[in-house]
Amino acid sequence: MLKQHYAYISFLRVLCDTLIIGLLWNGVYFLRFYSGWFAHHGIPSYSHFAALTLPVLLIFFLCRKARGIYRSVRVEPIFSHLRKQIESLLLGYVFVILFLYYSEKSPYSRVFLFLFLFSLLAGVPIAHLAMIQILRFFRSRGYNLRHYGIIGTGKNAMKLFRQIRDFEYFGLNCCFFIDNKPHLQGKTIDGIPVYGHLDRLPELARKNHLDEIYLTRSGLPIESISGILNELQANGITIRLLPDWTGMVSFAKPSAVTLGSCVLFTASESPLIGVNILLKDILDRLTAAVLIILLAMPMLLIACLIKITSGGLVLYRQRRMGMDQREFEILKFRTMNAADASEPAWTVRNDPRQTKLGKFLRRFGLDELPQLFNVIKGQMSLVGPRPEQPHFVKTFSKTYKKYMFRHKVKAGMTGWAQIHGFRGDTSIRKRIQYDLYYVQNWSYWLDLQILIRTPFHILKGKNGN
Repeated sequence: MLKQHYAYISFLRVLCDTLIIGLLWNGVYFLRFYSGWFAHHGIPSYSHFAALTLPVLLIFFLCRKARGIYRSVRVEPIFSHLRKQIESLLLGYVFVILFLYYSEKSPYSRVFLFLFLFSLLAGVPIAHLAMIQILRFFRSRGYNLRHYGIIGTGKNAMKLFRQIRDFEYFGLNCCFFIDNKPHLQGKTIDGIPVYGHLDRLPELARKNHLDEIYLTRSGLPIESISGILNELQANGITIRLLPDWTGMVSFAKPSAVTLGSCVLFTASESPLIGVNILLKDILDRLTAAVLIILLAMPMLLIACLIKITSGGLVLYRQRRMGMDQREFEILKFRTMNAADASEPAWTVRNDPRQTKLGKFLRRFGLDELPQLFNVIKGQMSLVGPRPEQPHFVKTFSKTYKKYMFRHKVKAGMTGWAQIHGFRGDTSIRKRIQYDLYYVQNWSYWLDLQILIRTPFHILKGKNGN
């Protein structure tokens, strides 16, 4: 039944695209030539534009299908889907331009093409995002569910189960666990029954109308269940494997490499490698230079206020640890009394060493603005894990074994942990979790998302010690 629903939803998404792109193609024609908003030297025949609707729709359909737009987005992050939406639209637009260029009888208007591109990038993604939100709304209320079972009840299995459960809008319903541990058979875990007889798996799959089986390494030996798994696959049930990487993917995004008939899984490649490092560095420095120009007067005002209200140095310099565990001197507006600022220590909420102006600056992150010069010098990035003092790094690395993976990328002025509230005197463990997520899932889109959300988080004034 789910596969039938999926077919209906996929068809609905294709139909939605067809209607929207078709309407935009024809609607922009009338906007361009009949609205009176744009000058023109004659109006081309509408029949030419109408005749082009079919090939335009076909081009966009093929480009979007090739980019995977019509695959299931049930568990795909919104920003990832939005990125693919824009990429597929731009790809289709390029092919439409080429088609128009080589079609001698096709009308051509640069204003029309610009309006069409703008309407595409605005209309189509919004329609798809609205459809996704509607589906998530119904799934969170028990409709259009995908039923699954988990083989194994170990640490990885329970982590998977609880993470799925936390996202109700995925519409994933766990029907049972299967494990050969005698003390668990006949019992429940968080209300989910546990079965131990593997031979019952096909029967349980049919009874629960199962769509997927998740196999964890801590479950039953895969050699002993390969026959049953093959039977389930033959009946259309998707088998998903959750390997135990023993912590190796804490900073890398796993990928698959095919060598002949062998498939190798890689757990040591980070997305922030090669040319991505260079491009991110160039974008960081250019953006930092622009921000320094735009914020020059506010920064000068802050410097004058510090000098007037507390005397002493305006800037505070401190050793921090950045990418590849290299130390550098971070710049900040001084927010503490001159005598106290010279003694590095962990800053706590309502720290008595802060000046009145310093408390205000720290609350809204204004003391961090001089770090734009650290970005210009290549010591920091606009986005990344916050840099820490070397002696704290040494302490944290002993307590949290994955802490040092944060240093696989440049330290940042803002980061994934900061926009989620883990800034200042907050949980180190949670901060590490968010930092590792960023390192593992880095993309330009994630950087953009963090930069957009940072001002809104700062305005709340939370956790700014």
